[in-house]
Amino acid sequence: MNAIAHLSDLHFGTEDPVLVRRLLVELDELQPRLTVISGDLTQRARRAQFAAARRFIDALPAPVLVVPGNHDIPLWDVTRRIVSPLGRYRSYITPDLCPFHRDGALAVLGLNTTRPARWKEGEISPAQADLIRDRLGDLENGLVKVVVTHHPFIPPPDQPRLAVVGGRATALAALRDAGVDLLLSGHLHLGYSGLLDERPGLLSVQASTAVSRRRRGQPNGYNLVHLPAAGGPVLETRRWDGQTFRPVTVPTLRHSPR
Repeated sequence: MNAIAHLSDLHFGTEDPVLVRRLLVELDELQPRLTVISGDLTQRARRAQFAAARRFIDALPAPVLVVPGNHDIPLWDVTRRIVSPLGRYRSYITPDLCPFHRDGALAVLGLNTTRPARWKEGEISPAQADLIRDRLGDLENGLVKVVVTHHPFIPPPDQPRLAVVGGRATALAALRDAGVDLLLSGHLHLGYSGLLDERPGLLSVQASTAVSRRRRGQPNGYNLVHLPAAGGPVLETRRWDGQTFRPVTVPTLRHSPR
C-alpha cells in the first residue's frame, strides 16, 4: 500500500492485547510503505514495557520509524531521569533520536521533542530546526517531506488553549524553508488534523492512542496517510469499533502542493 501508517501513544504497560493483535494483523495485510510511531511507547519507561514495545515493533512490516515520547522518560525515578533519561529507549528501541527514512517517494525526519526537566512539555530546539533544513531542504522535487514529533503543532479544534510544542515559531520557519508537506504527532490521545495558517498547505496530523486503555474521550485509532500519484497526501483515520479498526468519516484534508 502506498501509504504511511501513523501510530502513536502505545503505552505498553496499559495496552489492550486484543487491539495489539488486531492492529498487527491489519498492518500486515495493508503493508504500508512506512510505519511511523510518534512516541510514548511505554507507560512508565520500565524494562518490561520497553521489551513489549520492542516485540511489537519487530512484528510490524518494515520499515518503521520511531521517536520517543515523554512517557519513555522515567517520571518517578528522578536520578535516572537526570542521568540517563532515554537510556532504556536507546537500548531497547533505537539509539537514533533523529531517525531519517528516504525512499523513492518519501523523506521522513523524526525529532526528539522530549525534555526531561519538564517531562510533560516538549520543544523543538534551534539546532533541531537547523536539522530540518539540513536533512530536507536540498532534496529533489517530487518527494513528500514529513517531520515526526511526539508533541503537537496544533491544539484540538475544541480545546484551542492546550499547549503545543515549544519552539514552534522557529520550527515553522525551518519547515517552510525546507518545503515540508506533512507533520505527524501524538501526545494528546486525540486524533485530529488541520492546515497550519503560517504555511498554507502544511498539513498537521495527530493520532489518538492506538492500543492503550488510556483513552481521552475518543476510541483507539490510527491514521493512514495515502500518497497518491498526484495531489499530495490524503488522510484516512481508522478507529476501533469493538471488533476492528474501521475508516471513519472526518473532514477530508489534503496537502496543497507547494
